[in-house]
Amino acid sequence: MIRLEIAQEQEGFRITECVAESVPELAAANLKKMIRSGDIKLNGSRIKKDFAVQGGDIIEIYVPLEYERQPVLDIAYEDENLIILNKQPGTVVAAGAGMPKETPELISMVINYMQDNAEYSEELGMIPFPCFKLDIYTGGLVMFAKNGDYFEAIREATRQRRIARTFRAVVKGCPKYGEGEFQHFYVKENDEKYRVTKNNARGAVPIYTRYHILKSNGTFSFLEIEPVTQYMNQERAHMEAAGYPILGDNIYGDPKLNKKMGVKYQALWATGIRFSTGVNNMLEYLNGLTVETKDVQFPVINWEQ
Repeated sequence: MIRLEIAQEQEGFRITECVAESVPELAAANLKKMIRSGDIKLNGSRIKKDFAVQGGDIIEIYVPLEYERQPVLDIAYEDENLIILNKQPGTVVAAGAGMPKETPELISMVINYMQDNAEYSEELGMIPFPCFKLDIYTGGLVMFAKNGDYFEAIREATRQRRIARTFRAVVKGCPKYGEGEFQHFYVKENDEKYRVTKNNARGAVPIYTRYHILKSNGTFSFLEIEPVTQYMNQERAHMEAAGYPILGDNIYGDPKLNKKMGVKYQALWATGIRFSTGVNNMLEYLNGLTVETKDVQFPVINWEQ
């Protein structure tokens, strides 16, 4: 998704004019057809006509992959051992089998970056390792270690819960309390799919996810989420099991609602990484550090309704 905020000097322009000016890659596309099909929305709502816009309006453009802008390396933190990036939805951390070749890949971008800065050396083991993974349609902070030693140190600190991650998400419904913790069991079904259940089962492990309501209109809620136990896709699967699926999630969510609202990316963003790494270890210099991003791109929700 490409998100545009209309400046005052653009007031009175047509939607198609603003899109063509701000996203030259789409100048040759049938923008009016994209409006009618719901691929271009105004202030979070589907429209049928090419309206004139006002300053402060938000245009959301859901475009085919071939029109997507080439992502830039959005660096939130970097030192000689680590680099933390703010990933955009539509970018994969590391391409797997069956992934289209043209899909932007974050690890390739990091390799190019390290090569440009004379940091990359396969002989010396100076190569990037992704410490966390995010789904292709989830945005937010992804951490890479620049060598194997720090990768193993980060993995161990994560297992010991000395590194915490926080997410922000738009979910369907509203939890009963302003903040709290969901406790369920986590079952691996296959390499890509996981299930969360209220009952203990063979091979299951207990999981814990904290939440805090930032705002809600009763129909949807904007939450801060912390997957304490940090299993793969925990934040997505656990919110579904708790009864509050993440908007835009077609695997652990409500596909019919997502289609109705025209939301094609998960309203989920990894917004923070907090280091409580202690002292007398190789991660001591990170102790007390919090890395956050404010650049969160979500569907526009009317929180006053």
